[in-house]
This record gives sequence, C-alpha cells and structure tokens, in this order.
Amino acid sequence: MRHHFLSLIALFTCAGPALAQPAHRIEAADRQTVSATISYEIRTTKFAVSKWMVYLPDAPELPSQHTVKTTAEPAGVLLAEKSLLARQVRYVERTVAKPALASSIAMTFTVDATLRSRKLVELKDGEKPPAVAALTADERKYYISSTTRVDHETQAFKDWLDRKKLRLTKGEHAFDFAARVLDVIRADYRFFYDPDEDKRASVACKRTATDCGGMCYLFVGALRANGVPARLLVGRYVKPRKPGSTPADTGYENPHVRAEMFVAGVGWVPVDPTNAHASRNQKSRAFVGVDPGDLLVLHVDVDLKVTFGNEVHTAQFLQVEPYYWTDGKGTFDGRFGPSGWDVKVTPLAKK
Repeated sequence: MRHHFLSLIALFTCAGPALAQPAHRIEAADRQTVSATISYEIRTTKFAVSKWMVYLPDAPELPSQHTVKTTAEPAGVLLAEKSLLARQVRYVERTVAKPALASSIAMTFTVDATLRSRKLVELKDGEKPPAVAALTADERKYYISSTTRVDHETQAFKDWLDRKKLRLTKGEHAFDFAARVLDVIRADYRFFYDPDEDKRASVACKRTATDCGGMCYLFVGALRANGVPARLLVGRYVKPRKPGSTPADTGYENPHVRAEMFVAGVGWVPVDPTNAHASRNQKSRAFVGVDPGDLLVLHVDVDLKVTFGNEVHTAQFLQVEPYYWTDGKGTFDGRFGPSGWDVKVTPLAKK
C-alpha cells in the first residue's frame, strides 16, 4: 500500500514603447547573518512504514541572500525538481528493516546565510548602471507563464484584471503598473491568515480577505498576465516564535511570502504586497523596490515537481512542512509531530 501526505533601465512593456524614465539600480547591503534550525517529526500510529521518502527545501543563493549553507540530518541527497526552474531540493529516503505500527521519522536542517537589504534608487548624473544578467529563455518562459497557483489565464482572473483596469497601458513604466496592482490589493482586501486556504489567483481574486501568499499570487499573476516576469520568494521571517502562539498562528513558524519582478537592466526588484497593505499612510509606489532583509528564502516560487518512483507530484510549498510519501501497510494516519524553529541573528554594522 502506498500513501502520501501531504541596476540604465531597459523597460519591458506589452503595449508599446515606454516613456523616458529615470534610470535605476538596486542598492544592496548586507544587513544580518542568520543561523536557522528547523526540525520536523512525522508519525503514524496505525500504519507500519516500510519506506519513508521526504523532500525538504535547500535554501538558494539569491539577490536577497548569499553565502548560504544548508546542513541536514539525515543528510539526504540534493536533486533538481522537475519543473523548468529545476530548483534544488533535498531528498531523504529511509528504508525500515522491521516495519511496525507507530512509525516515525525525525529530521533537522540548519541554514546559515547573510541576508541583504535592497532598495531601488535612481542613478546619479553620470553614474553607470551595474551589469545585470538577462533571464535565460526557460526562466523567462516560466516567470510569465500561468501555473497551477498563479493561474492568470483563467477566465475568472482575466475578468478581475479587466474589472480592476489592471492592463499595462502604452508608455506605462513597469514600476508604476506594479504600484497600481498594490493599490487594488490595498483597497479590496483585508489580511486574514488561514494555512489551509486555497490561495490560487483565480480564487483569491473573488475574495475580500487573504494572506501574504494570496496577495502575492494576485500581484505576480497581474504582472505575468501583462508580460512582466515575476516570482514569489517563499520562506520565513528570521525571528523567534511568538510566545503563546500555536501552529495555526503566523507567529509560530513565521512563514512569509514576498514577490519580485524582473526588469531588464535592473534585475530582480523586490515588492512585498503585505508590507504595502499594512502601511497605507505611504503611497504604494514607495513599496516597489524595497526589501528590509528580514526573510530567509527557502525556495523560489511554488509548485515544485518532485518524484516518488515514476510518479511526479506537486508540492506547493516546502516552507512549513516537508512533502513526503510512504510505502507500508495498514490504515494510513500520518501526521506531523512537534516542529522546531530556532533562529540566531547577528546584525551587521552599517558601512
């Protein structure tokens, strides 16, 4: 029986040549180092597991984080998942010599990294922009595509874009369009966290409340639908658990999702719809190109394609829980046991 549990800017527009705009670059600075340890346990009581197959994230090097090192126990092996992005993940497989009821597996992994703060700034007179690598063909294809969660080609989402007038206009700067999308999210949604909510863009656009994931699906979907490459950064705030919080609270595992948009000549530009939503005393444009350097990114974007034997499965997130499959006998009743989140942060002196 098998069971699974779960920096000069060359603007891109769709509607014609862009108007002349000030050139920009991303100003980045090392803000803090972090050492975060996440521990998991998966248990069964009525199912005798003969093999555990578990996927964990492997934190990537990104514009927002560098000098990233991940260690794990069990160490597992590093694999590329099966989407166009071929994101690196960690696979742990354990065969049980004598299967018995009340099976369990415990895992721990630690990520050490330096987090950067980032800010979009105008180039000074005579300042040369830094060289920025273009997206590969596969990256560009993926980051404007409609996917399972960022399903911008669905009729419901298209109707939402038209109703909210979220179509890139002739000569409109991509940054200004991003701010218009944030305006809509601010006006139409209240923040509500539900870890089990269906956050797909086509569903979130019909609601009046959602969380950071839902807001990012809306934002990224709107940009992709207008030909602007965009993606999600999935991770955890680098702060300890909130005292008294439970697994149903955001302050327990500190999950967060942030977005980025790619602009030729500038690179990946951070945008956090949730931060923009929470600070309505400032114009939305002020939140385009701002990253405080407080998020440990565990993987880029969502819907990782992972394999178990000859079968390919889709893992939406590897942010709070690992994605796993088991072989064995009995009535499957797998559940996650206590999880650990221990984080140590060292601020870096400002230069």
